[in-house]
Amino acid sequence: MSELYDLSQEELEVAFKEAKAAEGTEEDIQYEEDYASEDAQNDSGETEDFVDNEEDTDSTNNPEQPVVDDQDSDDYDASAEDDAEENADETTEETPDGETEEDEDVATEAEEEAQPEQTYKFKANGKEYEFTESEIKDRFPSMFGQAMDYTKKLQTIKPWRKTIDALEEAKLTHEDLSLFIDARKGDKEAIAELLKQTGVDALDLDIENSTYVAKDYGRDENALAIKDIVDDISRDSEYEKTHNILTKDWDEKSWGTMSQDPETIKLLHVDVKSGMYDKIQPIAEKLKVYGGGKESDLDYYKTAARQYFGQVEQQNQQAQRVATKEAAQAKHQVEQNKLSQVKAKQAKRIATENASEKRRAAVPSSGKASNRGIVDYLDTSDEEFQEWYDKTMD
Repeated sequence: MSELYDLSQEELEVAFKEAKAAEGTEEDIQYEEDYASEDAQNDSGETEDFVDNEEDTDSTNNPEQPVVDDQDSDDYDASAEDDAEENADETTEETPDGETEEDEDVATEAEEEAQPEQTYKFKANGKEYEFTESEIKDRFPSMFGQAMDYTKKLQTIKPWRKTIDALEEAKLTHEDLSLFIDARKGDKEAIAELLKQTGVDALDLDIENSTYVAKDYGRDENALAIKDIVDDISRDSEYEKTHNILTKDWDEKSWGTMSQDPETIKLLHVDVKSGMYDKIQPIAEKLKVYGGGKESDLDYYKTAARQYFGQVEQQNQQAQRVATKEAAQAKHQVEQNKLSQVKAKQAKRIATENASEKRRAAVPSSGKASNRGIVDYLDTSDEEFQEWYDKTMD
C-alpha cells in the first residue's frame, strides 16, 4: 500500500486503466478516463471550471432551467439496461441442456400433436366405423340428440308398420293411396278412375246388399321383428350358414318356436359367428340319437349348451382349485425356506458361542491375586456367572 503513495498521478492513472481493462468493458474505461481528466482539471485550479461550476449552480437554483447530469444519466441508463437483462434472464430460465422453459413447452406440445390420437371402432349396419376421441367429443352431443329424435319417430311409426308393410307388399304408390283416399271420401271422379283401372262394370255392383269384409294385409309384429333381424344379420358372411340351419338342418318345430321369439334367431347367429355352434351342435346330435328325436332340434341344442357350459365351469373350478393349491404349496415352501434360514443362523450362532467358550476355557488362569475375584460377566455364560456368584456369596 505504501508503494501507491510513491506513484505519480500519471502512473496511478495507467495502473487504474490496466486494472479496469482486466475487469470492466471499454465503456467503463472511457468513463474512468473522463472522470480522471476532470479530477486533473479540478486539481489544476483553472478559473474556467470554477465559472462553469458557478453557472451550474445558478442553473440548478433556477427552476426554469433543468439540469441534466450526463454522469448520472449514464449511470441510470446502465443500471436500467442491467435490470432489463436480469429480468430477461429470469423470464427465460435455461434448462441444463440450454433450452428455455418456453422451448420445453413448445416441444411438449409438438410431441403431443405428433402422437397418434386414440381411435375407437363401432359396428353399425354390418360395418365397422372408426372414430377418434376428439370426433366423439365434438359429435356426441348432436348425434345423441338426433338418435333420441330418431327413437321417438320410430315409436310413432311402430303402430303403422303393418300398414306400411301392406303397402309395400301390394306395391302401391303414393298416387294410388291418394286415389283410394279420394274414393273413400266419395269423389265420383276418383271412383270412376278406380273402376276404370280395375275393369269393374258399375252395373255389376250391388250397392244395397254389399257384404264386403276387409282382408288382413301386412305381416304381424313377430314377422316384422324377424324381418328386422334378418335384414341386420344378412350383412354378415356367416348368414348363409345360419339360414341353412334354420331352413334345412333343423326341423319345422324349431323354426315355429324361434319365430315366436325372434331374438333366438339372433342368438343362434351369434353362436355361428363365434364358432360356439360348431362346439355345441355335435353334442346336440348325440343327444338327439340317444333321445330318439322326440324333441326339437332347438331343444336338443339348448340341452347340449347347458352340458357344454357346465363342463366348462367344472374345468374352470378345477383349474382354480389347482391354482389355489399350487399357490398354497409355493407359500408353504417359502415359509419352509425362511425357517431353514433361521435355523441355520441359530445353529451358526450356537457354534460360534461354543467355540468362544472353548477358547476361554483354553486360556490359562492368571496368578495375580488382584484378578482372581474379577469376573467379566458380560463375556461369560449364565452358568459361569451363576457359579461365580455362588462362590462369592459363600
